Amino acid sequence: MHKSIKALSQKSIEFWKPPPYMTLSTWADDRAYLSPESSHESGKWTCLPYQREIMDCVTDPKVKKITWMKSARVGYTKILNNIIGYHIDHDPKSILAVQPTVKPDAEGYSKEEIAPMIRDTPCLRDKVADVKSKSSNNTILKKKYPGGFLTLVGANSPGGFRRLSVPIVLFDEVDGYPQTAGAEGDQIRLGTRRTAWFWDSLIVIGSTPTIKDVSRVEASFLLSDQRYYNVPCPICKKEQVLKFGTKETDFGIKWPEDHPEDAYYLCEHCHEKIKHSKKRWMVKNGIWQAKKPFVDHAGFHLWAAYSFAPNAAWSNLAIEFLEVKDKPEELKTFVNTVMGETWEDRGSRPAWKVLSVRAEPYKITTVPSGGLLVTSGTDVHDNRLDIVVRAWGKGEENFLLYWTQIYGDVTKKEVWDQHDNILNMEFQHESKVGLRIMSAAVDAGDNTHIVYNYCRKRSPIVMATYGSQKHNQPILGRPSKKDVDYMGTIIKKGVQIWPIGTDTAKSIIYQRFNLTEPGPGFYHFPLGIDPEYYQQITAEKLVTTYNKKGFPVKVWQNVRGNRQNHALDAEVYCYAAAIRAGIATMQWDALELNYAAKGRGQAPPVAMEKQRKVRSRGIG
Repeated sequence: MHKSIKALSQKSIEFWKPPPYMTLSTWADDRAYLSPESSHESGKWTCLPYQREIMDCVTDPKVKKITWMKSARVGYTKILNNIIGYHIDHDPKSILAVQPTVKPDAEGYSKEEIAPMIRDTPCLRDKVADVKSKSSNNTILKKKYPGGFLTLVGANSPGGFRRLSVPIVLFDEVDGYPQTAGAEGDQIRLGTRRTAWFWDSLIVIGSTPTIKDVSRVEASFLLSDQRYYNVPCPICKKEQVLKFGTKETDFGIKWPEDHPEDAYYLCEHCHEKIKHSKKRWMVKNGIWQAKKPFVDHAGFHLWAAYSFAPNAAWSNLAIEFLEVKDKPEELKTFVNTVMGETWEDRGSRPAWKVLSVRAEPYKITTVPSGGLLVTSGTDVHDNRLDIVVRAWGKGEENFLLYWTQIYGDVTKKEVWDQHDNILNMEFQHESKVGLRIMSAAVDAGDNTHIVYNYCRKRSPIVMATYGSQKHNQPILGRPSKKDVDYMGTIIKKGVQIWPIGTDTAKSIIYQRFNLTEPGPGFYHFPLGIDPEYYQQITAEKLVTTYNKKGFPVKVWQNVRGNRQNHALDAEVYCYAAAIRAGIATMQWDALELNYAAKGRGQAPPVAMEKQRKVRSRGIG
């Protein structure tokens, strides 16, 4: 009896004893198989050199999160498969795998990757029932096995994250996720919350990146320890991260002119040419090196130059680049999917220092000869007004005359009195004629009733505006006469309210900021403007994001964080005021002749159809 109890106890101990520690790479090299449906070469799995450390982080108890910002052709999907296989076979745990959509992504991944892997991997076959068995334990989106289950969901499904509690969440292609999972919120946060009750939780985030400052995988990678794969030069033996070189002075992947098929790698240390035949040796002897200290978040960046895939030969990458380098949309795809980097449309956001050094030797509040019509734009906030004044001329060439910020409570009269003082300023034209603001646009998006009341008393020179929420709208739309007082009562003869297509205006302004020669559309700046102004007018850039339905949309985003961008908004209103003043139909040559004559004390020589007389009466 005693022996029987002892034997039973021993069996119980063996049954409950945790599995022996085994790294994921060891398990995969020993037990994993590649299926013909999803692999160029089916059969026994073998870890590639750069995959081993990434995989072993999965089984490292110190690691709580892994982020892999990657290109295509480096095997991320197969690593996800191995994570799932490992926890079905060796260390049973429940897993949530998140794909961009339920159909086709989650279902496709289950059918094309998971089902063949289970079928072709001997240690997994008997642990997961076949879908054809009609068992409720095994469906396309849910696989149950001893000790856990695998659930596959789409990031577009609000209900996919509910009623789940798992230690492991695998996020695949996060930059392809819709902006939110319906009304539930960010999918990475939703999935991460599912692991809250587990001490041994693990989050894996992987994706080809998309747009800079919008990319989810980039944001996560920047919070990690940022590991890059360094390989030795076969000539000087010094280590380096592989780069894609395109300039004659750059190191990296290079090729003789017009012969990309002869691509080589130029070492950044010894500047010797490395043949592609040496790549395999370099990668085999490479090592991951982190840029930041490790806490519990391991991050990896890798791109196609390291891949052993035949179509990732350096010559193939050079040929691919030359085919797309002059096609922005295709070049963007190359940067994302081949280089594994985010795309930044550098042309859409000018550098503030470039604009500041372009300043010209005319004085603030004075108007060069090309400026003939003065307008202003005012951005309104609770504690200040931001004001820009410009003079406009032929072809919409224009000159900054004044920029200021009036600080104070905008509900107080004294703030608007200061605004009146600016609207009543006289700007000295080069012809000696004094010019005043002929059209002023004031933002009514905030402090709406205060702005309405202000503009109502100063119409038609001052107009109330609001930014249109619609995209691709005209810079200045048709006005509405619907005006309400503080009690919400409609004022039948109230002030006109003008909609402004802010995204259209900003796009045009930024295009013109990038002009390099004076002429139509050129923006001029005087010496002496505070650098803060330049930083504010270049504070935004046009990025691609995704709406609730998952469709990409272009939006303007402030990339200065919490710092101001209001001078750019004031520039938009100033441009809208110029459009209302008639810059599209103005008789500029005649106006210039008349100013010149008036400066000499003579009568205007040209009768103008739309004569813009100098405004003599004050505002306010």
